[in-house]
Amino acid sequence: MRHTIGTVLKRTKSFYYVDIEGDVQLCRIKGNLFQNGSTEHTVAVGDRVEVDPSASEDAGWIYRILPRFSQLSRPSREGRMEQVIVSNIENLLIVASLKKPSFRSGLVDRFLITAQRGNLQPTIIINKLDLGNPEEVKPIKDLYESLGVPVIFTSTKTREGEETLKGLLVNHTSVLSGHSGVGKSSLLKMLFPDWSISIGKVNQTTHKGRHTTTLAEMYPLPEGGYVVDTPGIRELGLYEMEPEELGQYFVEFENIQQACHFKACTHIHEPKCEVKKAVEAGTIHMARYESYCQILRSLTSNV
Repeated sequence: MRHTIGTVLKRTKSFYYVDIEGDVQLCRIKGNLFQNGSTEHTVAVGDRVEVDPSASEDAGWIYRILPRFSQLSRPSREGRMEQVIVSNIENLLIVASLKKPSFRSGLVDRFLITAQRGNLQPTIIINKLDLGNPEEVKPIKDLYESLGVPVIFTSTKTREGEETLKGLLVNHTSVLSGHSGVGKSSLLKMLFPDWSISIGKVNQTTHKGRHTTTLAEMYPLPEGGYVVDTPGIRELGLYEMEPEELGQYFVEFENIQQACHFKACTHIHEPKCEVKKAVEAGTIHMARYESYCQILRSLTSNV
C-alpha cells in the first residue's frame, strides 16, 4: 500500500479532489478514519492529507489528516460542531462592497475575530469602488488601518486595485470570503480570466447576491500559490466563544479595559467603564463599539 501526501482542493458530497504533486486525484474517506461517525465537515479544503491514490479503480482513499496551522471556521447549522471552511491558509481576504450590497462593518468585524482565532492574516478588500466617492471611502480606510488591518479598494469595472490584489495572492495561500454579492468571484475572474468561475447577479431590489460558489474551492495560481473562493456568508457565528472573551479580540479595547472599575466589566451597563468613556471621547470608534455590543448580545443569547 503506497501512501503519499496531498492537498484537498475541493469536496463534494461523496468525493474529495486531492492535489498530489500537481496531479489531481479523486478520493474518498476511509470508513474507519473518524470514530464519531460524522464526516460532514471533518475533511476541509486546504487540508494536507495522507492518501493511497491507487486504493481502488475509481478513487483513492484518505487515511489521515495532517495537523492544521490555520483555519477559517464557523459553527455548523445546529451549532454543536465546528465547520472548518478552509484550512492551512496564510491570508484571509475579507471582501466587502461599498454599495450593492452596502458595506457591513459588523460582518467585517466578525471576520477579523475569526482571523485572530484561526491564525490568519487579514486584509480588507472593499470592492465596487466605482459606485462610491472619496468621502465614503476615507472613513473605512482610516478606521481599519488604525487597527493595523490593511485595506485595499477594488473595482472590476475600472480594474482599480488589480495589481495590488494580485500581488497579495501570488506565492501565498489565501482565501476570499465575505457577504453574498460583494464580488469575490468577479475579482478572481478579473485577475484570472481563463478560469471557469461562475458569476451571479445581484438582486436589484434587495441588493443581495446569489450563492454562485456553493462550496469552497482551491485554485492553484499560475505564478505560484493557491487561492480559495468560498460561498457567500450572510451571518458568521463564533464557535465556542465565551462572552467574557470577546473584549480581547477588539484590539482598541486592550489597554483601556484594564482600567475599568469592575474586573469582569462587559462595557455595556456597568458604571465607571473606561471603554464607554473612550467611545464618548471618540478614542474608540462608535461603529466598532456597536459591533462589539451586537456580537456580545448574540453570544449571551446562546448561553
